[in-house]
Amino acid sequence: MSYSAEELAGLKKDYVIDAIGEVCPHTLDLALKGLKKAQPGEIVVEVTDHTIATKTIPAAVKMNKQAEFLGIIEEKGNYHIYLKKN
Repeated sequence: MSYSAEELAGLKKDYVIDAIGEVCPHTLDLALKGLKKAQPGEIVVEVTDHTIATKTIPAAVKMNKQAEFLGIIEEKGNYHIYLKKN
């Protein structure tokens, strides 16, 4: 399920990962490390300026069923990728 930008912005962020300046596959590695720290139901948000991460991260977490992809907020050239740990 994908949320609106307003709904995403209103969620409690349990972990925020700064991946500005990083590129794939490091952006994906950072997201997966953040999810390993999170407890089920917690929200992990990766902030990145790497457009490709907006495709690779949601696809990877869907494939390995590690998290639910909630959506993306684009803000000032950065992407906030919202994930909910399964």
